[in-house]
Amino acid sequence: MTTFSLHDDKLPIKMISPDPQLSTSDFDGVAAAFAIERQLWLPTLSQSSEDKQKIAAGLLLCLSLAIGQTIDGVKIERIDRIYPPGRNQGLIDFKLVCRLPSELQVDLGICILPFADPQLVNAACNRLLVYKDFGIDRLCLLRQSELMTDFRQLPTCLPKLLSADIGGHFIPLKSSDILAILVVLAVFQHKQQYELSSELIRAYLLQMEPLSNSELVKNILAIAQF
Repeated sequence: MTTFSLHDDKLPIKMISPDPQLSTSDFDGVAAAFAIERQLWLPTLSQSSEDKQKIAAGLLLCLSLAIGQTIDGVKIERIDRIYPPGRNQGLIDFKLVCRLPSELQVDLGICILPFADPQLVNAACNRLLVYKDFGIDRLCLLRQSELMTDFRQLPTCLPKLLSADIGGHFIPLKSSDILAILVVLAVFQHKQQYELSSELIRAYLLQMEPLSNSELVKNILAIAQF
């Protein structure tokens, strides 16, 4: 099984352009694999929604496909690990290095906090208050939208983290977002089973499901322009 993380030297994945010679019929095998994986993930989606590692790996993989692209005026230049890793302890998942139209570079920290346990999230938010110590200009906190509407589940330090002084930003993770991320990850992981190449899967995603159309990606990159 193939796994993806920023501890793997094979990442970031280099951006490739869509192949104009490929037609819709060339992607039939990839489309079938995506349909199968969607059906496999649906019954366990509620439990998988708290799997930080898998969601982060899937989002990392999706965003890696957009390296070199400019989406809504923000160019994704590369994806970096978080240093020092010992202090971060995997809390902030990775750093998205962006370039604005003004040529200003913005280092955007991506942190997925999918846990329902408010004590666990509160401890994480307290540690995130010093995110700029990791060379991050903006912090993007991704969390299921339904967990942000129940005030009993909100960590006590979240308002401070999202305040103007600290500058964290919350992006709601919809169930459909999580499903799409996990499906992309699963298709890459099981590509040999489906007799697919990484290049064909990437070409499918670039041509048939471009990230430039993703509301989640657009919301993430919008934080770089605050």
